[in-house]
Amino acid sequence: MPSEETALTALIAVMPPHDGADEQVDWDAMRRAWAVGFPSDYIAFMATYGAGGIDDAFGILTPEAATQPTYGQELGSMSGETATIRQIWADEGGLDGVDAGPEAIIAWGVSCGADILGWLTIDDDPDKWPVIVWERHGRPHWKIYNFGMAEFIRRLFTKGFDKCPLSDASLWGEPTPHFLHWREEQRRWDSGIDPYTGEPNPYFGMEYN
Repeated sequence: MPSEETALTALIAVMPPHDGADEQVDWDAMRRAWAVGFPSDYIAFMATYGAGGIDDAFGILTPEAATQPTYGQELGSMSGETATIRQIWADEGGLDGVDAGPEAIIAWGVSCGADILGWLTIDDDPDKWPVIVWERHGRPHWKIYNFGMAEFIRRLFTKGFDKCPLSDASLWGEPTPHFLHWREEQRRWDSGIDPYTGEPNPYFGMEYN
């Protein structure tokens, strides 16, 4: 598995972060909540990029010091997506050949194809956690990759898999992916601009009964 520095440096070369896009995270609180540490490439990713979206096709979840989603946060949050992927694992029986229960999964990303990506936390060293993907439209649904999240994302852009590992191929082989921090995305929505196209949002200011 590539080191944190190697994986992140390689990813930055493909997808430069924008200024001020880091995430302020209380990692001690995260460890207390989840009862584990977190991979160094994920910590470095948060310090460099933060949480947000990539070309409106992929979302990196915001770190949360809570394992249970609050009402209204069942989707699109670390706690919510973790609860969802754990339930799917429990219902479907998990990945063949992996002796682990659903509590071993923590979600870190989602795709526009409704896939959920996480870590399989089966090692005491978080830097050895493989990435696990529940591919909604894949057969079989479960896939496992023996490298970290930064390397997974880089390989998605560079076609570093035998085939696209996600249900949606929007970012497969994308030479110029753009990351947008969630705060900047919200700022653009609030100003009436589509965050990813830069075009005026035709529905801005409309009220619905």
